[in-house]
Amino acid sequence: MKRRRIAAPPIILGLALLLPGCTPGTTPSTTSGGPGTGGPGTSGPATSDAAAYQGPLDWWHLGYAPGGETATSQLVDDAVAAYEAKHPGVDITVTGIPFSDEGLARLDTGLAAGSGPDIFRIASDRLPGYGAQGVLSPIDEFLTEEDTADILPNLLEGVEYEGDHLAWPQWVPPVGFYLNEAIFQEAGVDIPEADWTVEEFQQLAQDLTGDDVFGFATYMGPASVNELTLLYNQGATVLNEDNTEYTLNSEAGVKGLQMMAELFQAGAMPPDSTTIVLPDVEQGFIDGRFAMMTGGSGSITNLKANEVEFTILPPPIGDAGETVTVGGMGTYAVPQKDDPARVAAAHELGRYLTSAEVAEDVPGWYLAPGTRESITVSDTTPEMAPFEEMLPNVRFMPLIEDWAQVDSFIHPEIQLAVSGEKSAQQALDDAGAQISPLLGE
Repeated sequence: MKRRRIAAPPIILGLALLLPGCTPGTTPSTTSGGPGTGGPGTSGPATSDAAAYQGPLDWWHLGYAPGGETATSQLVDDAVAAYEAKHPGVDITVTGIPFSDEGLARLDTGLAAGSGPDIFRIASDRLPGYGAQGVLSPIDEFLTEEDTADILPNLLEGVEYEGDHLAWPQWVPPVGFYLNEAIFQEAGVDIPEADWTVEEFQQLAQDLTGDDVFGFATYMGPASVNELTLLYNQGATVLNEDNTEYTLNSEAGVKGLQMMAELFQAGAMPPDSTTIVLPDVEQGFIDGRFAMMTGGSGSITNLKANEVEFTILPPPIGDAGETVTVGGMGTYAVPQKDDPARVAAAHELGRYLTSAEVAEDVPGWYLAPGTRESITVSDTTPEMAPFEEMLPNVRFMPLIEDWAQVDSFIHPEIQLAVSGEKSAQQALDDAGAQISPLLGE
């Protein structure tokens, strides 16, 4: 099955989510080799450098443990074996670094010193900092015409920083809305269509509340984009298009936040909504306490393992007038190195790890919808189809070096508004008072 390309407005980069496993599609890759300096799709030095390279490649992977000790580690080991079999003379060494500040600091130090990996997987929100430091080798020289035709255009734009595409986009888990079918059936309420509206969502959240069941739950803590979906679908954005002005306190942003506050005040959201951690949102859905929740595609595996019957819908349509969701992106980045052949070989590996070819070689490789039309995860995991359909409508958080600090100012204010300690307008204004100085206003 080929995913239909849908035109979408420009987007800006955002947070990548941590995901449990799911299964990829198996459409063969249409790309091979890298382009030369004559432009995309041409042959030249980059192609010959990658093809001729014989030697080591160091791959640093967050959360990897040698010997296939985890499911992710086994997938990585299988990908290494498959790639080396196709590229004799290339010797890949995988080094695991922990998902922690310490692990990321080790990566940052290695990149700054030029002693880090040849390739590494990283959440897209960290790319701006690396781009500002100039430590990455952009993928532009290595993109073929086939690559650019295959990668969804809004997702390729999602790795662009100051004119350079800094990494190979791998997958995107958009935020969707999970509906617990058992709760809907018990309440005698029909599952809405995919073009449902914010007004329908609000009514459903209230109608499904009662008898220790809350109509809706979402995570709104640090590094979250889940609750921001309900501001973005009203037409809000955190910053303006060129990232120079804070805009979340717009009429659209206030309307979306006020709607959440009203649901909380009506008892349609759990009383610990402002402090509930992400795993507990999912567990509450599994336990039948939450009728609807926001979540990425990674929740599918756990819900199926717990035999929960669910429906996935895109976010309800608000004043934006169309489906809008938010999400993050997983990417593979290649650092700058003095050896052009080794850099070219690392880019060739990056292309492979984000292609349909690796899905064919390593079943289970894709943990979220892939960024290429040639990758259809729903062929083997049908529940992924709604997320694949959302891809052209994904908005990402701003691609700026100070995003982590900006993000840290937003969520506490959202929590204060939801709990009723501040008005929606005051909370978003107060967030802006902290954020605007970072933008040079």
